[in-house]
Amino acid sequence: MRKRPGVLLPLTVGIVAFLGFGWIWVAVESDMSLPTGTLMWALSELAFLLALVVPAVCLFFVIRALHIRKLHAREAIGPAGTGIAKASDLLWALSHGMLPQTESPGVIPTDATESVFVAAPIAFARHSQLQPSARRMLAAARARAGSTPGGAPVATDPVGSDWSQAVPSSVAASDRRILVLLPEELVEIPYSDITEVHSDSGHVVLRLRSGPPVLLSGTAAESLAVLAVWGSLGESALRRHPALAALRSRG
Repeated sequence: MRKRPGVLLPLTVGIVAFLGFGWIWVAVESDMSLPTGTLMWALSELAFLLALVVPAVCLFFVIRALHIRKLHAREAIGPAGTGIAKASDLLWALSHGMLPQTESPGVIPTDATESVFVAAPIAFARHSQLQPSARRMLAAARARAGSTPGGAPVATDPVGSDWSQAVPSSVAASDRRILVLLPEELVEIPYSDITEVHSDSGHVVLRLRSGPPVLLSGTAAESLAVLAVWGSLGESALRRHPALAALRSRG
């Protein structure tokens, strides 16, 4: 259980620093006519600077503590949700510079130094082309993901057939990469290898530098989209990336 940061201490320190250093600055300013004018001037400038900087730093810690408390309050409502609800909470946490609770990767082998944030069953497919056009790739992904509830392929669908057959698998997404455990191989997708992220209801498409695009379908798809944007583009991208627009509207 993470300890909740206190708000009272930094708030008190900030107020005391503002009043204390402010009083020193006012007192020194009234004695500038004394022979030790240079020393008094330096003391006055230092007091003025501290009267501004120390409260500002304390205000930062107060705001951060309030955000963390709000996150803890959300977690205290109950266990982590699934699907879009979980993705929305994940987006909120990462957007505020806070790492979410970790999960067990199950049978997927991970490094001891990485933290797993999402572990779930998933349907995995690869595109038949190395660099397909975005329009055809996304149309094929929608056709494939919407063909059956599990994202299973439809052989008679010429657009959806751009993707390989969906393979039931397991996924573990950490602070460094996405790992997909297939029946015959372990697919590693480092965030640094992701160049595009496209998300729709129940599926996410990732375009990669070192291979064909991949399609991940299932209840964890939106959470994987959040982590893919965060890991490949950084925290600031979470507030503007079009793939996460639907999740941001929920917040």
